[in-house]
Amino acid sequence: MSRPGLTDEQISHFKTFGYIVLKELFTEDELVQIQSEFDFMMQDQYGHDSYDGSRRHWTMMMDQDTPTFASLLEDARFLKVARQLYGDDVIGVGIDANRYTGDTGWHRDTSTVHQYGVKFAFYLQPVEATTGALRVIPGMHRLPNDESFAEGVRSMTATEVPSTCLPAEPGDVVAFDLRLWHASHGGSTDRHMCTVVYYANPKTDEELTALQQQSAANVRIGIENFKPKRRHLYSKDWVANPGGNADRQGWIDRLQEIGYFDAPGVVEA
Repeated sequence: MSRPGLTDEQISHFKTFGYIVLKELFTEDELVQIQSEFDFMMQDQYGHDSYDGSRRHWTMMMDQDTPTFASLLEDARFLKVARQLYGDDVIGVGIDANRYTGDTGWHRDTSTVHQYGVKFAFYLQPVEATTGALRVIPGMHRLPNDESFAEGVRSMTATEVPSTCLPAEPGDVVAFDLRLWHASHGGSTDRHMCTVVYYANPKTDEELTALQQQSAANVRIGIENFKPKRRHLYSKDWVANPGGNADRQGWIDRLQEIGYFDAPGVVEA
């Protein structure tokens, strides 16, 4: 396995185009464990609403029941890359799993250019252009909020917009800026995608406000929209950091300091 981190060329590619593909980041043994934890947590969270392909299922994967997933924010293969791209004070904020249905329309993973970071996405089945592979519009993370562009691209299908398709095999990871426009086409039913997310540490008042507002938005988008059994983003166990991980504690302290945990549904009551 290669050493964690990006080359100068990869960093330049990411900063210019907003994405990078990391091939074979996971071992076969890790993929077996990841799939097992994925299956367990989906059943645990949606036993009341069995997956029938009609709508997406989503859940956080940061608890003691999914230890392989829960370790990924602190894994050097992700954390070192996030720090190379957004600074040593980048904040690890989330790990989730999804069962997708059909196409995913064009969108960004943030509503403002003041709230940004990196998402690492990986699939548990092979995906290509006609089976739900991620499509991106290279360089669009550098475009300020442009409502006319947003309105236009949202009205088009994934295949109507000039874009780059990023096929992936299990074990591959696609890293992209949260501000990058992305979509997928032809995903049919039960496309398994998981993500690991880091936010840039806010430096300006605009960035601080945007991050404070994002926590409530994450509850609304995740908990309220998909309705998993668990009604919070972060468990008491994750916030307690029983293993004493210094990186995690630094993120928890910073998120508490800026009020990220204050919104209802963010931390387990």
